[in-house]
Amino acid sequence: MKGFWALSWLLHNANYLTIPGSIAMGASGNLLSPGNVNLINDISDHYADYKTGKTSKGQYDARRKKALDKLRKNIGPMEKLLFGKHTPHQTIRIARAGGIPATAHISQQADRLKHLAAMSKHGGIILMGVGLTAACMEIASTTDSQEKNEIFVETITSTSVGLLAGRVIGVFLLSNPIGWGMAIVLAVGSVAVSYGLGVGAGILYDRFGKKIDLVEGTGIDRICQ
Repeated sequence: MKGFWALSWLLHNANYLTIPGSIAMGASGNLLSPGNVNLINDISDHYADYKTGKTSKGQYDARRKKALDKLRKNIGPMEKLLFGKHTPHQTIRIARAGGIPATAHISQQADRLKHLAAMSKHGGIILMGVGLTAACMEIASTTDSQEKNEIFVETITSTSVGLLAGRVIGVFLLSNPIGWGMAIVLAVGSVAVSYGLGVGAGILYDRFGKKIDLVEGTGIDRICQ
């Protein structure tokens, strides 16, 4: 019975899960993008320059502080969640103890944030799968051919646009460290655009594509049973 209730809820309320969830996963992934994580990796490079005599200790300290100041500003209210009771400046430091590389702690922190970003990406993929499952259930639960096709067109369009938007944003974030506010704006924008274009595609199909049975032609009706 619990499984039936869960499927019934998903059929009628999928958007209440997938839309907020996609925004949350997208925002966290945007915030922990390579642009921001590289602010940490850059500290290792600055330290290497100092140790090889290319820069002075004062220059290294200034560059380290500048990078961490920017990281702290960018993550904003996420600082406590990501670094606990310590600031990034206190956490991301050169290792003083022997037996490990001097930049080991820096690398560990960068890898930790990369892992969190990967988890956000995987969460987004799972939510996309939930949305596709809900759409498939909707197609299976209706007997109206036109409605089936509208659901199909809306779902395919919104999913495709969402994937494309994710790739475009991902390329932008490779070298652009952004703040938490912009991370949320990009996430909300990509979800809104994908959802809106999906609805728009459904309307266009209703007006101009009624004679084309995409669900039957692609075999989706047989898959979603």
